[in-house]
Formats: sequence, C-alpha cells, structure tokens
Amino acid sequence: MPLVLIESPNKISKLRKILGNSYTIMASVGHIMDLSKKNMGIDAETFEANYKINSDKRDIAKEIKREAKNHEIIYIATDPDREGEAIAFHLATLLPKRGVNIHRVRFNAITKEAVKKAIKNPETLDDNLYNAQQARRITDRLVGFKVSPVMWNKGLRGTSAGRVQSVALRIISEREKAIKAFLPEEYWEINVETDLDFNADFWGVNGKDFKIKNKAEADKIVLAMNEKHDLVVIDHTNKQRSRKPAPPFITSTLQQAASNKFGWGAKKTMGVAQALFSQGLITYHRTDSTRTDPQKITDLRANILKDHGKKYLSTNVINYGPKASSQDAHEAIRPTYDSPVSSLGSDEKRLFNLIDSRFTASQMAEAKFGQVAVKFEYPGKKDKYNFKKNGSTLIFDGFLKVYGEIKDDVILPPLSVGQAVSWSKVVPTQHFTKPPSRFSDASIIKLLEKEGVGRPSTYASILDTLLDRKYIERQKKALIATEIGIMVSDYLSANFPTIVDTKFTSKMESNLDKIADGQMDYIDTLKLFNGDLDTQIDKAITSGLPDTFTVEVDCPKCSSNMIKRISKHGPFLGCIDWPNCDGSLSIDGEDKKSEAVETGHKCPKCSNILVVRTGRNGKFYGCKSYPACKYTAMIGEDEKPVEAKKSKAKSTGVDCPKCKKGEMLERKGKYGKFYGCSGFPKCRNIMKTI
Repeated sequence: MPLVLIESPNKISKLRKILGNSYTIMASVGHIMDLSKKNMGIDAETFEANYKINSDKRDIAKEIKREAKNHEIIYIATDPDREGEAIAFHLATLLPKRGVNIHRVRFNAITKEAVKKAIKNPETLDDNLYNAQQARRITDRLVGFKVSPVMWNKGLRGTSAGRVQSVALRIISEREKAIKAFLPEEYWEINVETDLDFNADFWGVNGKDFKIKNKAEADKIVLAMNEKHDLVVIDHTNKQRSRKPAPPFITSTLQQAASNKFGWGAKKTMGVAQALFSQGLITYHRTDSTRTDPQKITDLRANILKDHGKKYLSTNVINYGPKASSQDAHEAIRPTYDSPVSSLGSDEKRLFNLIDSRFTASQMAEAKFGQVAVKFEYPGKKDKYNFKKNGSTLIFDGFLKVYGEIKDDVILPPLSVGQAVSWSKVVPTQHFTKPPSRFSDASIIKLLEKEGVGRPSTYASILDTLLDRKYIERQKKALIATEIGIMVSDYLSANFPTIVDTKFTSKMESNLDKIADGQMDYIDTLKLFNGDLDTQIDKAITSGLPDTFTVEVDCPKCSSNMIKRISKHGPFLGCIDWPNCDGSLSIDGEDKKSEAVETGHKCPKCSNILVVRTGRNGKFYGCKSYPACKYTAMIGEDEKPVEAKKSKAKSTGVDCPKCKKGEMLERKGKYGKFYGCSGFPKCRNIMKTI
C-alpha cells in the first residue's frame, strides 16, 4: 500500500475519495522544519542552511517516520510551488534511505483526472525550485537577525525589519505622511440646469481650460450669465466603444476583486481559496499565470454557446499570454466543476461564484457602448464660457452579462452643432481638494505586483506581518501606517536604502525566479546580498537617528529637544540628552495618561456605561464598573459593540499523533488558526496551520 504525504489535512477527505482505501494519506500540517535559531541557522562561510524540526511538529515527524517504514512506495504530494517544494525536501529527510521508492507528484487541481495522472507520471524533487525557496528564506533571515538588533540599539525597541515587508511598509507610510501633510485647496464647480433634462458642466473660458479657484471667480461667471442667453452646441461627437473581458484570475487579481467586492483582506481571501482548492473545486490558487488548459477552454466555449447563444461567444479563442515577470508555473485560477466532498459555507460559495463568473466571462464577446460627447458655449459680453456633457448607453452587454457591473445609462436628447439649448438655473458649488486616498488591500497588492515586489504566495503574508507587528492597522478597507510603522520606515529608509527600494527588491524577486529556473546560483546570490547588507549595517551602527525623529517639543525636565523612541509600551518622546536626562512625554507631547472615554452604549451585563479603553491590541469597549464588571467588546464599523464569537472547531479527519485517541481539529485562537486535539484538556497537543 503506497503512502501519500501532503501538507494540509483539509485535503485528506478529497484525496481519499479519489484514491480509495489502497493508499495511506498523511499531512505534515505545513512546514515541518525551519532554519535553526542558533547562529541564524546559516553557515557564515558556505551559506549552507541548518534546519531543525519545528517544536510543534515533532510528534507529526515521528508519526511520518514510523509510518514510512511500512511502505515501499511513497508519494510526496505537497503544493506545486517553492514553499511546497521545500516541505517536500524536508519530508524526504524523514524517510528511509533504503528499500523504498520515493516519488514527487504535483497536481494543479485535486480532481480525479489530475491526481490519477500525477500518480501515473511521478517526477523527482526539484533542486532549483528548492534552492529558490532557500534563498528567499535565508535572505529574510539575514535581514531579520542582522538589522533588527541595530534598530533596538537606536531606541526602536521590539521592532524588526523584513526584506519584502519593509518595501510595502515604506509605500504605506509615505502615503500616510502625505495625507498628514496635505493642505486642502479651494476650488469651485458650476453646472447649468438645461430645459432638456440634463446638466452641463463648466470647463473653460474662450475654449481653454479654466479652473475656478475661489468664490470671486465663480461669481464673475454667474454674473456674466445673468443675461440668460441660450447655450449653443459647438461640438458633437458620437462613437462606439468596446470593452474586452478580463483574463481569468491570478492570485493578485483574485485578492483585489475580493477586497473590492466583499471587503475581504488578502489573508481571508487566501484562506477561503485554500478551502476551495482542498475540496478540489478550483485549480491551484497561488499563481501569476493567466493561461488555461486548451481542453478546458474548448469545454468552456461549448458551455457559453449552449447557455448564452452564439452572439455571447467571442468570435475567436482569446489567448491570455504570460506577463514578462510571470513565473507561469501553473494555470490561472478556474473552477474544476468537480463535486465538493462537503457542503460549502457562504464565503466559499461567494468566492467560488466570483471565480466561476470571471472564468466564464474570459471567453465571451466584448461589451459595446455608445458614447456621446457634447460641448456648449455661452456667449457673454466679454468672454465665451464653455460647458460640456457626456452620455453613455449600453448597446450590447456581452461578457458583462455574467461578470462586472453595468452602470446606468446617461441618455442625452438628439442634439446638433449650432443648436440653441435653453436653461433655467446656474448652480455654483464650493469644493476642496482631498488628500491622497489610503491604500486598501486591493490597491497595495496591485501596486506591489506592478513594481515586481513579492509573488503570489507572499502578498497576503506581507500585509499580515505588518498588521501583526502593529506597523499598520486596518480601518474598514483602509490600511493606515501607525506611528511605530512610520518610525520604522523612516529609519530603514535613512540607513538601509536597498531594503526599502522597490527596484532592488524587484530585482531580487527576479533573481529568485532565475534560481528556480536553474539560470542562477543561489549561493552566489546570497553572498552578494549579504555583502551589501553588511556594508549598510556598518554605516548604520555609527549613524544617528533620522532628522524626522527630532521634534520641537521641550523636555519637561531640562528643556532640550525631544526625540521619538519606542519602548515595550509603544512610541514616546524621550529627551535628546538621554541618558543624562530621562525626561519623557507621550508621543503626542502630553504628560498624562489617556482617560477612558464614555460612550452612549449600555453594558449588557450590569447596565452601566461602556467606555473606550486602549489595550495592547488597540481600542476596545469595556465596562465603566471594571474590575467589578469585566465585560468587553470589539468596536464595530458602525461604532457599535461587537462581542467576539467563538468559532466552532472543524474536523480534519487526522488522528492526534500524540495521544492516538483524539482527532486534530481546526480551531481559532487569538493568534489565528491552529490545530488542536479533540481530547483537550487531557491532551494538549497543538500545531500551527500552514
């Protein structure tokens, strides 16, 4: 009986259904090994990695070792990407060295067709792909272990740097600084309400663009139009525009669409996609390729013809080629149209329908629109004032029938050049320019992808790491850099410019791709990276803090300037003359603790008033009667109290490797998802998720 090793226990049910009882299936539950923390886990001369079994995976490793002795054929079927290849290599070190045939199998979807084909055509472990993962992991370790101590010694206690996260942090921090420094500027708009049931918008004077800066300029135009001459049509264009369907989803576009449509963070999107993949309902969800299996395209086009008719099918097959920076290792994300092993949750249904509709639309006909652009002129005594109005109508919905939003038509009446249009009212309105908008998960991922920073498997973890470290926070959809995040970004920008440089990071990602393709040696890449990093560290050790850290606030003890610092309690202002003077203030320059703010909400336990308090995880609602009443609640988007609900544990079908009696259940704690034994508290075995 062959043994099949996978990484996620959530796939076991589907694989058992496909392979039957003639195979034994075991899960590593993610990475089973990591770099040792002793000496960074790296040989300083050779850059050879030293791996240790993770403490929470020792029991799993023992079970795999024990079980492997009972099988002559072993298939390692971890995910078909860099991280999956690393797990495959680490699992291989646990297996017997003799008397066993070890095969590497890769499948892009957990369907009967894909799995059976992979088992029938086994491959070997990919050294190049593994080396690319090692290079990524080792560069991350070098940055974290070498740069972080330098930051601590400069008064940034408890902070850390990351090779890719630091670039994203700089982008979000610079946007937040621009927002804080933004000064709004006044401007005015004028529109004319015509007697033909549409409004025309002012755009210029004497045929040239003119921005109305203040009320005086707006009043001058309104006053000039008191004579009530008709508007005259001076230009009229009518044209047809086509809109092509988008390609099937890749990881980044799926995350962006789920953020825009559902308000989901990248982490949640990947979690739901992982569940769909584990049930065999979609292809592998960590991909940057838009290509699709030709046979699946043929099947899709036949379904479009059957369900929607010939006019909705694109004239020719639409081929979506890979981008220059694409690894193109897997198909695009598409439905497999396989049946699920269990019923889907509401989130899983929503994401599946999104993936399905996008895939279907990718081979449908273009949508067609009619566009009308009209320009008007008001003949004043001295100047001619210009107005415009655009109209749009949907002629044929095409792919929009299944995917995308259809906006309401803006229909204009028949108009011709020279025609006079009467009007009834001129409406001037005051406005102020707005600061740049904050990034959302969708917009930051789109920018990172454009700049070549990160890869499909890392976008979610980049944001997750920044959120966990409290460098950024999420308010509704907006990602906001915290004071700590801005300080860390400013320090790294001043002292470690390559770490936060998008071009350098993009080049490093490209080098990792070349290592995976066998075009570059990973040891040479590591030596070059480490040498440049050491040069920057030597300079940083002798350099001071950036100028942005010094603030014009007097020390309460000696009247010297204050400087931003970070302690275990967060950011604060400390005297620039420290250690000679230990004067300190809160980061906003106040010398007092923040007081709890009363709300209009009543405590459901004791009927006293709820107040806003601040804890280590941010603001929350707590009862004013504390400690007599210890009721707490999260602050919802509408400022209402939201009680944290305990999520139900999910079955994995995996026996506990420690007690052999219980089952490993998927649970959720304050640090996220984990696997715990159903025999708790008698058995306290827990393991991290992937």
